[in-house]
Order: sequence, then structure tokens, then C-alpha cells
Amino acid sequence: MHPRHRTLVLLALLGCKFDATGLGADSSGAAATSTSATSTGAAPIDTSTGVGPGAAPTSDPSASGSGSASDSATTTATATATVTATATDTSGEPPPVICGDGEIAGDEACDDGSDNGPTKPCTSACAANICGDGFPLAGDEACDDGNDDGDGCRNDCTLPPGCGNGKIDDGEQCDDGNLVDTDACIACKKAVCGDGYVQQNVESCDGGIETSECNGDCSLAMCGDLKFNPSAGETCDLGPKNGIYDSGCAADCKGPGPTCGDGMVDAPDEKCEPAIPPPNSTCAATCQTISCADHHADCDQKLATGCEIDTDNDKYNCGECGKKCLVDCTDGGCSL
Repeated sequence: MHPRHRTLVLLALLGCKFDATGLGADSSGAAATSTSATSTGAAPIDTSTGVGPGAAPTSDPSASGSGSASDSATTTATATATVTATATDTSGEPPPVICGDGEIAGDEACDDGSDNGPTKPCTSACAANICGDGFPLAGDEACDDGNDDGDGCRNDCTLPPGCGNGKIDDGEQCDDGNLVDTDACIACKKAVCGDGYVQQNVESCDGGIETSECNGDCSLAMCGDLKFNPSAGETCDLGPKNGIYDSGCAADCKGPGPTCGDGMVDAPDEKCEPAIPPPNSTCAATCQTISCADHHADCDQKLATGCEIDTDNDKYNCGECGKKCLVDCTDGGCSL
């Protein structure tokens, strides 16, 4: 509390104490005091003011001599109000300005709270982000070096002509203003299969040419993908038809696959192969039927055994399947 305030409060409290104890001037007390002062030779007290000669007058002489209960209450209330006002008094200065609290105050041009930033519309210093302040505004300024012209950033916060300035200049197919080599624009040219760069979410590989791992369309090489890739050793690729009989492509994409004449009996589509006919027979070019050699028969109906019976000498199949002889079979006939 200020020293002056303490003095005023003390005086007010003292005034209240005098009134409460009857020491203040009233109709009876004033006479007693006057008589006492006269008898001792002291200067008489002015009963109208309650003070002696030469004393400083009070701020309210009429109040000090009343001695009433209401005067005492008024004085006490005044003292209390003075103490309260003094205790709550402040320096009068405005509250401090805090940049970043979301409230525009003081000399702040803006305040977006947590969204303040060097690339945002409102900088970290609560100033509007404008060209030349050294803060490149995202999505609006290509650069911002504080208007230091003559370098890589022009005074209008754009990059000079050339690949990477975000503008399509002469001789450029595109310009996205970045050095990313996995997007749709690489070195100011549109990304294409075969450029040696794998475009994200578009290409699976890109070696610049077809390889055993990468197809010519920049997809991963795989038998069954319907993409013929000689570099991967493929001679064909029919996708879901690979390996199907007579489709023309093997399951591993490295041959014609199962077909009549391939030297293998592909059951159930084939009954025989011309190159490897069953015993004592020949196989038709269609791989579906066999023909027995002279004097032979296929009595067990098994392709694996072919024409297993020599009908000239078999007494159980003499001359034909199922003809039995009592003794022997000679030249296809039973002996008597």
C-alpha cells in the first residue's frame, strides 16, 4: 500500500476511535473540556469546531462535533471503502499480449492460435504472411527470401524461369516445383514407362528397358500375366489358358504345352502318341486311336499293354480275342 494511503486510513481509524469512546466534542463533553482548560490556563477549545486555537481544521468540522452514532458509522464505512479501493488498485496497465492464444490483441495483425506458422497465413509472430517477409506462404508463394533480389527468388516471390519454378516455361512439359522423382513430373518432363523412374501408384518397376523382372509396360514380370516377356524366358503367355491341352502355351510359359505330337500321352485328352505307340501297334495322327500290327490284338483293352496278344499262337485267343483251342493254336487256327 502507498504510504499516503496508509496515513489516510490511520487518521480515519483514529477518528472513529475517538467518537466511539466519547472523546469527541458533544453537548456535555465540550463544557467539561472548556472548564478544565480554563482552570489550568490552557487555551480554550472552540466548541463549534472541537479543536483548540492554531489547530488544523478537520475536513468536516461540523461532523466532528456531532458525536452521533450515524456519524461514527459513516466514518467507519468511509475508512473501509478506502482500504478496499486501495487493496484492489492495480498499476492500470493492460494485460500482456500473448501471440498464439488465438486472440488478436495489442499490435497483433492476426492470431490463429496453434495454426500460426512460417508458411501459414498468420506467422509465428502474429503478423500477416505477405511477400517479402521472408516466410514463403504455402500454396501461394513459390519462395520468399525477404525481397533479396538477384538470387533464386524474385521480388514477387516467384522463381525465375527454369525447371523447378512451378511454372511451365518454354521446352518444359510440366513443372511441379519439386525434385521428387516418383511423381508425374520428373525434371520437367511427364513421367512415362521407360524413363528409369518408378512412378508411385502407377508403375511397379522401371528399368528403362524390359528385363527378366520387369515387363515392357513397367509391371512386374510373371508367367500368367498375359504379357509376353522373352527376357524372362517366356515363349508365350496366355494367362488363364496356360497349361490347357492344345492351347499353345505351357503352364510355365516356356513351350507350346500339352498337344498331340508332343511325345507325351496327355490323358484324358489323348489315347496315344505317334512317336511312342503302344506295343505291337501304331497311333493315329489324332492321338485318339491305335491300330494293331498284323496277327496281334488288344484283348485286355489296356492302352498301356497295346496289342498284347499274338493271335497266331495263343490257344485262348486263337485268330481273335476269346477263341479258345482245346490243344494248340497254330497260324491262327486250332490244332485237331
